[in-house]
Amino acid sequence: MKIIETFKTPIAKFVLNEDLKALVKFSRKCAKDDSSFCIRDKRESHKISLQGGYQSPDLNLNIPELQSLREQITRCFNEFKTKFFYKAPVVIGNMWLNINHPNGYQPSHNHPRSCFASSFYISVPTNSGNIIFYNDSDLESYMPQKWMTKFGAFNSGTWTLPVENNTFYVFPGWLKHSVETNKSKEDRISISINATEKP
Repeated sequence: MKIIETFKTPIAKFVLNEDLKALVKFSRKCAKDDSSFCIRDKRESHKISLQGGYQSPDLNLNIPELQSLREQITRCFNEFKTKFFYKAPVVIGNMWLNINHPNGYQPSHNHPRSCFASSFYISVPTNSGNIIFYNDSDLESYMPQKWMTKFGAFNSGTWTLPVENNTFYVFPGWLKHSVETNKSKEDRISISINATEKP
C-alpha cells in the first residue's frame, strides 16, 4: 500500500537566545504601566483570549527592549514561509504580552488575517501549561477515539507541544490552539506575534 499524504499543517520550533531576565523585567514594567510600551495608551488589560491574567495592547515594535527579539522572529518567519513556497516578504504585524497568573489559561482560538501566528516563551514554570493545537476535521464523528489503539498524525484531534524558556513556535494563522491551565504558583510569561505580508 502506498500512502499519499495531503493537507499537512507544519509547526516550526526554534530555540532563540534572548536575554530572558531582561524580558521578564520588561514584562513586569509593561504589566504595571503599559502606556510607554504599547501603541494605544490603554492601561487596562484588553483580554482578547487570555482568561486569568494580563494581556497587553499591541506592543510598540520600535522600542529597544524588543529589538533583538524582533530581528530573530523576523528571520524565523521568513525561514518558515519557505515550507509554503510563499514568496511574499513577511514582517511582524503585531505582538503582545501574555502573563498567565496561576489558574489562568487561553481557550481555543486562531489568528485571522495573519499568515503566521507564533508564541515566544519568556518564563515557563513547571506545570504552567503547554500549548494545544486542534485538528479542524471532525474526526470523532467518523472514527470514535474509543476504537483507536494509538494516536498519530492521521487520527489525532489535538496535538500538545511542551513549552520551555526561549522556545519559539510558529504555525499557520488559521490553526486553532489553546493554552492549558497554569497549575503552578507562579506567572507564565509569553509574547504572541502575528506575521503578515510586508505592505
